[in-house]
Amino acid sequence: MRNPRVRYVLGIIALGVLYRGVAQIGYELQFAGPVAAIVWLPVGVGIAFLYLGGLRFWPGVLVGDLLANDYGALPLGSAIAQTCGNVLEVVTATVLLYRLLPRRDPLGSVGAVASMVVAICAGTAVSATIGSLASLFGSVIDVGDLPRVWRTWWLGDSCGALLVLPLALAWARPAPGWWRRHGLEMGLLVAAIAALSALAMRHSEPLTYLVFPPLIWAALRLGRRGATAAVAVAAGFAIWETTRQVGPFAMDSVTDSVLATQLYIAVSVFSTLCLAAVVSERESVARSLAASRARLVETAAGERRRIEQNLHDGAQQRLTALGIRLDIAARDAPETEAGVLRNAAEELTVAIEELRELAHGIHPSVLTEYGLARALAGLRTRSPIPVRLIELPATRMDPTAEVTAYFVISEAVTNARKHAGATAIDVRAADVGHALLVEIADDGRGGASERAGSGLQGLRDRVEAIGGSFRVESAVGDGTRILALLPSTPVPA
Repeated sequence: MRNPRVRYVLGIIALGVLYRGVAQIGYELQFAGPVAAIVWLPVGVGIAFLYLGGLRFWPGVLVGDLLANDYGALPLGSAIAQTCGNVLEVVTATVLLYRLLPRRDPLGSVGAVASMVVAICAGTAVSATIGSLASLFGSVIDVGDLPRVWRTWWLGDSCGALLVLPLALAWARPAPGWWRRHGLEMGLLVAAIAALSALAMRHSEPLTYLVFPPLIWAALRLGRRGATAAVAVAAGFAIWETTRQVGPFAMDSVTDSVLATQLYIAVSVFSTLCLAAVVSERESVARSLAASRARLVETAAGERRRIEQNLHDGAQQRLTALGIRLDIAARDAPETEAGVLRNAAEELTVAIEELRELAHGIHPSVLTEYGLARALAGLRTRSPIPVRLIELPATRMDPTAEVTAYFVISEAVTNARKHAGATAIDVRAADVGHALLVEIADDGRGGASERAGSGLQGLRDRVEAIGGSFRVESAVGDGTRILALLPSTPVPA
């Protein structure tokens, strides 16, 4: 398979066999004659294969269509002309997809879905036109039948492409863990759609609207994969029951039955795909915002590290040197002046301690160098009320999680001391598998609230900015408990 020529030949053969096999399904769904199929699924197979594999595999469509022709029902010239139209149909739709959606996901947005539909409609119009004229010139149909045949042909090919192409695009690429997360829900949803479709399609009363709630659920909850699979099941029931002359689309006129079924398929597929695309757009925007917020948090953390480093290496060092000079000057100065200099040195020492505390509050250097466990040990040492470290991570976590956890704990400890009247605080920071669990509990007066502009709201914003979750439990008279779950992974020592 590493040989490109072998891979190319095998691809053509695979496409031809698949096209021919799916074409047989279309023949089974005909009411009468070679042009009355409700859907023509091979066109979707061809477009999906060429779009995903490349236009160079177009001979596979030619081979498959030549094998699929019903030469007993069509003159040879009409059959060859229809084959040419079908090949042009697939190639035209694929080229338009490439042109309208360069490097874009056809199911990723409502605009992309609309562009995909335009490409399908344009490509199928080519086949419908060539095929209808070939049938007319081959005396298969009369002139008066031309508009009806063209419409049936065009809608049948379009519906086939709308069913197969999105299904192939949605399921072509692997999604690790998708079945584990959504498998049960998917199974229940397909069963519900099958049951409702069976109920709706086996009664002459118009009950088809019953199928749309689960289709909407599939698009909202399961995205493109669930939406394409669900709508394929619903369309399959509609087609099968109509060909058996059962259900709301079974009418005295074959033409009316085909048209009603095709419109039902087109509307349900397009509506479901658009809804799934809206969900995809929303998820894409959410991921982009989360990434942007994470970058802002990391940038702010980096700026705090820079300020802390500058304070430590610059202002603190200069002030310390000034304090030493004041001590020396006080020893050499007369007694009247020495007292003033010693007082100035003491004030300067207090200022240095305040500056050192401020630098630690901005971003303690020990957090960067040694990690969260060592930084929390230092926080406990500096705290004027007892802080008990119940659990600490055994390994380093990623820097964003460590910085966020430190400031959540630091702010919570400060709030408990200043505003809650706490006499003891318990702190826990545990690695719980791809996440860092932070818990701070105090024995203060409780009653804390996340009002607008409060420190707790600021902590929530900081935690949620990196994709974490935040919760406060603070009953009056029963202390305050803060829980934060931060996405994180261990970092090798």
